[in-house]
Amino acid sequence: MSEFYNDFVTDAQEMIAEFGRDITLLNRQLGAYDPRTHTMADAVDTSRTVKAVFTDYKDSEIDGEIIRRGDKRCLVAGAVSPKEIIVDGDDQYAIVTIEVVQPGDTLILSKVQVRR
Repeated sequence: MSEFYNDFVTDAQEMIAEFGRDITLLNRQLGAYDPRTHTMADAVDTSRTVKAVFTDYKDSEIDGEIIRRGDKRCLVAGAVSPKEIIVDGDDQYAIVTIEVVQPGDTLILSKVQVRR
């Protein structure tokens, strides 16, 4: 990786660490169905804490279909799975879209559109 990208990655991570807050990425995996007993195994939740910055969309970006009023942009220094739920304090957000900033093999950050 070039020095330029190293600097860019470091800057992005430092800015999110300084201005962001801790959020939880929650991954809910449903339990497996057992046809012999006709029961479902318990769901398994895994979570991880990351730093993130939330921003509002500008009025000019809100089209009512792809981006709705109330949607937020969440910048995360790292990878985010579309199967995860974002938990910010008492608020939970579903992931609508994920756009990664990744020159080459180096993931710099994920731009996540979230919705309550």
